[in-house]
Amino acid sequence: MERKPRPGEVPGQLSDNLRANALDAGLVNMKRPTRTPNSLKALQSIVHAREVGRSAELRDALYVAYWEDGQDIGQLSVIREVAEASGIEWPPLEEALGDSRHMETVLREYQEGRDLGFDGIPAFVIGDLKFTGAQPMEVFRKVAERAEAKLKADPQSFAGGRRVL
Repeated sequence: MERKPRPGEVPGQLSDNLRANALDAGLVNMKRPTRTPNSLKALQSIVHAREVGRSAELRDALYVAYWEDGQDIGQLSVIREVAEASGIEWPPLEEALGDSRHMETVLREYQEGRDLGFDGIPAFVIGDLKFTGAQPMEVFRKVAERAEAKLKADPQSFAGGRRVL
């Protein structure tokens, strides 16, 4: 699906705020893609990668493929290339995608995010704070420091932290 630039963006470029966040996160070549892919198979691939202990590698590589290389991460050929480069064997992943083995997990996690009030990805819950989207690394540092302080002060009140979607 073709996407319209957001306020402050030029087609194919990031707004100043998002560009600053990208640079802070180490994404030096981040560009705003012109199309929004159907990411269901990419999300299912991440669930599969979680089962084989490679989810962080695949997730990060898919971000680079989409945000820096402008690839359509909804295409099986792109998923295959990125997965294999991330150390994931293609035949088992292809089979899992073919029978939609992980779709229920993706939909459950999506609904969990919606139930928590999220309407975008990535979405994060760290301690008692929830937020979505590209954020400066300083936001993550401050949120982590706050959660750590709360944990030290009252271990029973800490809700934990994890990436929701």
